[in-house]
Formats: sequence, structure tokens, C-alpha cells
Amino acid sequence: MAKIGFEWTYSDENHPNVFFRLYENQKMVVDNIAVMNFSLLMDGKAEGAYVYNATTVDKTTLLESAPSNTLTINFSKPAAPTGFKGSWAQ
Repeated sequence: MAKIGFEWTYSDENHPNVFFRLYENQKMVVDNIAVMNFSLLMDGKAEGAYVYNATTVDKTTLLESAPSNTLTINFSKPAAPTGFKGSWAQ
């Protein structure tokens, strides 16, 4: 089971009642995250680059912050083995 762990900090005393959203390639993939460390299962993802960022949302007004910095994760298949040979064994 493949997964990516995300972690961030939040320290705005004026807005203590918040949750977080996680975006993948500018599309929200997880809403209402209550913690500042979160793991996302990656099983079944196609090979390629994925760009992630998070936002903070005020629970009362639902106003959303600007996006965090971005994190790019590249998924690629491992190389095939080479020199594969066989022979009859006795």
C-alpha cells in the first residue's frame, strides 16, 4: 500500500476554528482535514507528476486561504530486470 505523508504548520491566533483542504493538480481531493499531518493512499495512481498544496478554511465563514507552497511528487515504474536467462535444470 503506497502512500504519501503530508505535514504543515498553522499558527493564526485570530482564526483558531479551521480545517484544511488538500489539492492534487489544482483539484480538491480531500476536504475537512482536522489535523496538520495527513497521509494519502496512492495505490492505482497513473505514472506521472502530481502537484499538491493545502489551504486553510474558516469553519464559520467557509472563507478559504490562498494555497500553500506546492509539492511535486513523481510516480514512475521501476526499470525492468535485464539479463534474464533460463536453462533446463536436472
